[in-house]
Amino acid sequence: MSDAEFYASAMAGLPSLIARWLEIGDASPDRLGIILADTARIAKLGEPATDPDGATLARWATAAVEADRPPLWAVKATLFLLSQMPARPCPQDDAQRDGWAWAWLRLRRWESYEQARDALPSWLLEALGEHLQRAWRDRQRQRLL
Repeated sequence: MSDAEFYASAMAGLPSLIARWLEIGDASPDRLGIILADTARIAKLGEPATDPDGATLARWATAAVEADRPPLWAVKATLFLLSQMPARPCPQDDAQRDGWAWAWLRLRRWESYEQARDALPSWLLEALGEHLQRAWRDRQRQRLL
């Protein structure tokens, strides 16, 4: 897989994070938006200007065009929350695995691939495997976003 193919695959997989949050979150979609934005602020994963409503989350979860793709703070906050859930949600296909791995590497400033890998919950490490390696290579290329 080329660098461009990985990035495109990862971007296509990002909406699955929001979709999974909507699927297993234990609140109304509007409340899940508030939780997501508050988590981003508290965990210092981003500073959303407003709390997304349920319709916005639904649009992000099914993003077919780049303009509807979830913002980075939302992706990071969602993965942060999903990685702590007892349900142990996992990505289902390669694009989702690429997206989740890409998002994991943006949660913190990892000093090394090994540090990022070792911080993953074991069940997510098993699901992401080589996708995390590809995401690390992509991250090291310092793409301007």
